Amino acid sequence: MKSGVDEAVANISSYSISYLKIANSSIDSIVTNEEDTGSLFVSKGKRVFSVNIDKVTPEGISRAVSVAKKNLHDILPKEDYYGIADGPFNYAKSTEADSKLWNYDNATIADMAYEVINSALAAGAKSVAGTVVISKSRNAFATSKKASGEERNASIKVSVRAFGKTASTQNVMTAKRLNGMHAGRLAKRTAELANIQSSIGRIKNGKYDIVYMQQPAGLLMSMVNEMACMGNVETGSFLTGKLGTKISDGRLTMYDDGKSNWLIDSSPFDDEGFPTKKTRLIEDGKLLTYLHNNSTATKYNVESTGNAGLVMPNPNTSVIEHKNTVPFDKMISRLDKGILVTNSWYTRFSNYLSGDFSTVPRDLAVYVEHGEPKFAIRQLDVSSATGIRISDNMMRMLKNVECAADDSIQTGSWDAEDYFVTPSILVKDVKVTTA
Repeated sequence: MKSGVDEAVANISSYSISYLKIANSSIDSIVTNEEDTGSLFVSKGKRVFSVNIDKVTPEGISRAVSVAKKNLHDILPKEDYYGIADGPFNYAKSTEADSKLWNYDNATIADMAYEVINSALAAGAKSVAGTVVISKSRNAFATSKKASGEERNASIKVSVRAFGKTASTQNVMTAKRLNGMHAGRLAKRTAELANIQSSIGRIKNGKYDIVYMQQPAGLLMSMVNEMACMGNVETGSFLTGKLGTKISDGRLTMYDDGKSNWLIDSSPFDDEGFPTKKTRLIEDGKLLTYLHNNSTATKYNVESTGNAGLVMPNPNTSVIEHKNTVPFDKMISRLDKGILVTNSWYTRFSNYLSGDFSTVPRDLAVYVEHGEPKFAIRQLDVSSATGIRISDNMMRMLKNVECAADDSIQTGSWDAEDYFVTPSILVKDVKVTTA
């Protein structure tokens, strides 16, 4: 503030991440990285700028302030910027970091890895790969608007890839407490799926009913949270202009949750210090709200949803629920002409405004006919991409979620830091093309 800015937000974080790699059914390596980082956000006369603090030292902080001050003179004003939230705030008490994760050692990580390996091999996997990642962090922030806070977090993420008779299968599970991680159960289920079919075949272009397991379901459905952020709504998203209208099957409910203590991404406060919330996005098929930070909330005369993002709002954890819940096997039996998709990648939007997207199933994808699995769809190469591409539209998909399985878990992307809580879901009449 002494440098002459109107507002400032400072954040300091200390991270420790231990990464264990499983390859060829053995522990390959354990690497631990530790880092202290920071960030500084400033504004002056509707000009906003943020800079990372790579080395949290007096010299590093002074350098960041100088960089921010210089750049504020060189950039154009953001005319629709309305400032950070006025504090102070009273925050709900966050759950203390799990002591077993906070005080972990390499033996803790190795025990988890051996549980994964042994459970998968016992369930019939030919080979096992994957990762066990334990993260812990201390985060503190303060703003010029009298908001400040501090928290400690610890979490575990297990990714299992089992190789079966005809295909590989990959699953991910995450937790904030060690006793919430059921790695053996995850590995067993992954291996069983890898061996669900001993034959390989091809399908034709056409429309199929698709069962997305938790990971691909979450990757797709979490796009609703992202596209509900006001910055995306303003630039053009499939939710633009849809507020208060029916956009989905009436049985589908979706939340943006930044508050629940058991979620990895939960925190008592967002990036500007505003208290986080559990925000109901879709209920009875209607889009109830967009996601805001203080600036966009002020612009549209609504209350912040606790989704700062200082420059623009960011999503929290996506939580998906469906009133029509059935056992997973019964959901498969509903497929007259369908595909079970266990994993996906290269999800791309060809048009954000209309919601048109495509995604490539990876690892095991099973063709199902009259409720019976017929064969594993041929994989193209060692990358384990299948020979099919799914092309759909998010608005159509939201309206065609027929049911959900009773298998909801906290999971995430196998190749990115995205987390969501979702069951497997069945989507009707999806366009599929073949390679």
